[in-house]
Amino acid sequence: MAMQLTQLRHFYVQSRRTINNFLWHQQISQLPWWRRTLVRSCQITVAIGRDLTQEQLSLRAMSLVFTTVIGFFPLFALIFSVLKGLGAHNAMEPTLLALLEPLGERSTEVTSQILGYVDNLQVELIGITSIGMLLYIVIDMMRKIEAAFNYIWTVKQGRSWSSRISEYLFAVIVSPLLLFISVSITSYVNTNFFTAFLDDLAYGTVIIQFTAGLAPILLMSLAFAFAYGFLPNTRVQFGSAFIGGLVTTIIWKLMGTLFQEFFVTSARESLYLAFASAIIIMFFIYFGWLVALIGSSIAFYHQNPAKTRTGREKLQLSASQSERLSLAVAATIIERFNAGERALTEEQLIESLDSNPMAIESAIISLLNIGLITATSDDPARFLPAHSIADCTLYEIWKALREADSDLISTSGESRELHLIKEFQDKLDTTIERELGDIKFVDVVKN
Repeated sequence: MAMQLTQLRHFYVQSRRTINNFLWHQQISQLPWWRRTLVRSCQITVAIGRDLTQEQLSLRAMSLVFTTVIGFFPLFALIFSVLKGLGAHNAMEPTLLALLEPLGERSTEVTSQILGYVDNLQVELIGITSIGMLLYIVIDMMRKIEAAFNYIWTVKQGRSWSSRISEYLFAVIVSPLLLFISVSITSYVNTNFFTAFLDDLAYGTVIIQFTAGLAPILLMSLAFAFAYGFLPNTRVQFGSAFIGGLVTTIIWKLMGTLFQEFFVTSARESLYLAFASAIIIMFFIYFGWLVALIGSSIAFYHQNPAKTRTGREKLQLSASQSERLSLAVAATIIERFNAGERALTEEQLIESLDSNPMAIESAIISLLNIGLITATSDDPARFLPAHSIADCTLYEIWKALREADSDLISTSGESRELHLIKEFQDKLDTTIERELGDIKFVDVVKN
């Protein structure tokens, strides 16, 4: 028995080492494209699994359920009023049917109830105060949704209220226009003329079937990609947003296939049908938001592959580790600049220094804050010296890193102990400057 446990333990350790080597200890940039895609996909899958086990995505999905219930009808009332002005208010029905597809047969009933409620809510007859309340509810709902997506993209600062009002209302107005255009295109594609034209071709039936299956997936993926690019208060690459949107669409379709019969059966067999329907809809909203947040996480990790290993949590470094990494990053950037080589991105700096991605990110932020380096406008950004460092000493950079943001805390009314420690630090700085203050940073880089 003891021998079997030892063998199992050895097998577990060996398997874990093999998986870690496959995921994290390869020079991915040097791999063939198919193998690079496989490794990246596995890394993102592991990162999403880690996010789910930490339950942060689930927590935010649950909070958005209540937010959606409160702000859903005011939002649709505004969208409906815009579509009604365009004479295309019936375009909401196919969109709702597609979104509520996992509800199965009840999707038609729920869609009719929503449209009936929104149709009875005549925005043009509501007073100014009520319209203001509707706008506030919609904007507040969008703010909470943005906060959830900002967490995924590690954005600390959300939009200002002025930006929220302009950008959110812009989205509310543009979304119905996009919906109107998509419905118009779909109606044109479905015309008898277009179908008859394809039927005359040799493979016309195959083209029609392929288009009918692909078009909804493509349109829904583009819709999710637009949301993933718009909601976070940061720049999201379209390619990453589209990949996240495509995966979200596929999961959404699978969720409809897997849970549709379960939801419908549960509702039919329940003695309290109305109560069961409410619970089913709440579960549906929760899983919908969870899938949407997972898709945004996929886009985040695709755009920031270095974060797949460490996640979003801030790394705690000692003072010496932080200084050492910051100076090493600065040395790497300046050395490449002096050699006339192309500047490195954050991911390339991580590979070059073979260090923790979160630690390198923290070092880059520190160097940007003290003005030693600057980011280019490339996508992704590359890093260059912000100014000439020919006469800059290593002590000056080290001192600037140590004293960064030191003015944020008031030093008035210091205690006796703090005063004594400050005197010791001043003597330490004076000693270091006297012994090592003449060493230029460029000389260190050359050596």
